[in-house]
Amino acid sequence: MVVPTSWREAYAAQKELGDKLELEIKQHLRLLPKGWYTESRVKEPDSFNQKIETGKVPDFAHMEDFVGALVVVPLPSDVPIALARIGEFFTTDYRRPLDDARTEVPAPEFKFNDIRLYGHLTHDPAMPPTPLESIVFEIQVKTFFQHAWSTATHDLVYKYPNFSWSRSRVAAQVKAILEHAEMSLAALDQLEAIDTFKREGEPESTLNALLEICLSHWPENELPDNRKRMAESLLELCRAMDLTPATFSELMERGRIEFGGHPEGWSPYQCTVDYMSRYAPERLAQVLQDPPTRPSIIHVTAEVLQRVGLTLDEAPRSRT
Repeated sequence: MVVPTSWREAYAAQKELGDKLELEIKQHLRLLPKGWYTESRVKEPDSFNQKIETGKVPDFAHMEDFVGALVVVPLPSDVPIALARIGEFFTTDYRRPLDDARTEVPAPEFKFNDIRLYGHLTHDPAMPPTPLESIVFEIQVKTFFQHAWSTATHDLVYKYPNFSWSRSRVAAQVKAILEHAEMSLAALDQLEAIDTFKREGEPESTLNALLEICLSHWPENELPDNRKRMAESLLELCRAMDLTPATFSELMERGRIEFGGHPEGWSPYQCTVDYMSRYAPERLAQVLQDPPTRPSIIHVTAEVLQRVGLTLDEAPRSRT
């Protein structure tokens, strides 16, 4: 692409400081919560030139998105948190859209309308000013659904060899589907309370029963954050040992009474295996000698194997 000398000079004049600014931005982005996705970039020459050709750049010597960053969060409810965290190092001069409560996009259309902040690095009063703090740059804030749509459709629609109404239509339909999915997740608590969905079923009912028993025996901070995985592992273990929620509860209560509390630092899984070796050793021995099924492996201690009278070779499902 042949471009005027003034465009090339404007790009070169911004490039050196732009690269330094991006490195500084990366340092701030690394401090954002784990689980969020972040990236940053400096415009490439072709993108710079094409942006000028749109006629929407009043001063291409100071292009507002010459340097850009992206922050991707799980759900819309995380966006205010992201804006607050970004505000710790970034001063917003203006933004698009101007108001979260209003949009310029008609309801039947599904165009790009993510939050874009324009501003500069916030000056630290304890430090001397730097040239980087005077550069306006862009930070986009998106949800994972929004980011997935823009990433998946960008090359398929905007870099396709020719223009296709059908492709544009499908891209808009996909965005509508993702927006609906995102809204459903954001309103999950409300949707769960709708009469149509208020039903009991398996395995959730049994998982809830096991979770309630665990919560009655352990403080919340001593149980893992991933309660679902914990309960699912317990359910498989209980099924292998023919324990119902009621008999599992009796097993936990018996162990707690006889030992004056569960062993410190032990998980419900560890207690289940240990108590079974004490109060139902024949059943545990049989399970450990069975051909591997679900769960294929049951983790035991050397003391447990000794109690049930087995060696590792005699208990193909066990691992110490």
